[in-house]
Amino acid sequence: MEFLQANPAWITSAMFLLTFGESIVILGLFIPASLVMPGIGALAAAVGIGPIEIMFYASLGMIIGDTVSYAIGLIIGTRIETWVPNQYQKQLHQAKQFMNKYGILSVALGRFLGPLRCLVPMTAGSLGMRFIIFAPVEILSAPVWTGLYVLSGYFLGEVFIENFLIGMGIIFVIIFAYSIWKDPFGVMKQTKENDEK
Repeated sequence: MEFLQANPAWITSAMFLLTFGESIVILGLFIPASLVMPGIGALAAAVGIGPIEIMFYASLGMIIGDTVSYAIGLIIGTRIETWVPNQYQKQLHQAKQFMNKYGILSVALGRFLGPLRCLVPMTAGSLGMRFIIFAPVEILSAPVWTGLYVLSGYFLGEVFIENFLIGMGIIFVIIFAYSIWKDPFGVMKQTKENDEK
C-alpha cells in the first residue's frame, strides 16, 4: 500500500488500461472490467486519489477504446461478418439487431449489456453511423457506466474492508441459499431420488 501511495499513477493507469481494453472489440469479451473496477476504485480511495480523478481515467479509457472500435468498424464496413470470428457471430448478430431497434440510443444502452458492450461501437461504425452523432452519446454515457462500478468500489470499499468478515459471511449465506433454492448441480434432486429408492 505504501508503494501505491507513493505512486498513485499505477492505479490511474491500471484503471485507464482496464476500461480501454474492455472497450476494444473482441478483446473486451475476455476482460472482466466490471468485476475489477470496484477494487481499483477502493484502492484509489485508500491512497487518496479523488473520485473525480479516478472517474476521469476510467471514462477516458472507455471513450478511447470505443472510438478505436468504431474506427475499426468504419474501416471494415460491410465486411464485418467475415472479419469477426465464427464463435462471435451470434453476438455480432445481436449487436446489429440491437442497433436497428434502438438506433443512436444503442451506443449508450449497449454499455450495460455485457457481451454487446465492445461490439456495439464497431457495429455502429460498420453501419455507417456518423462520428458527429456517435461521439456525443459515447462521451456522455461513458461516465454513467464507469461511475456505477468505480464509485461503488470507491465509497463502499473502505466499509467492506473494515467489515470484511461480516461481508464474507453475508456472501456465503447468499450463495448457500441460492444453491438450495436453484439446486444448480442437482444435488437435492439426486438426494431425494436416493431417499425414494
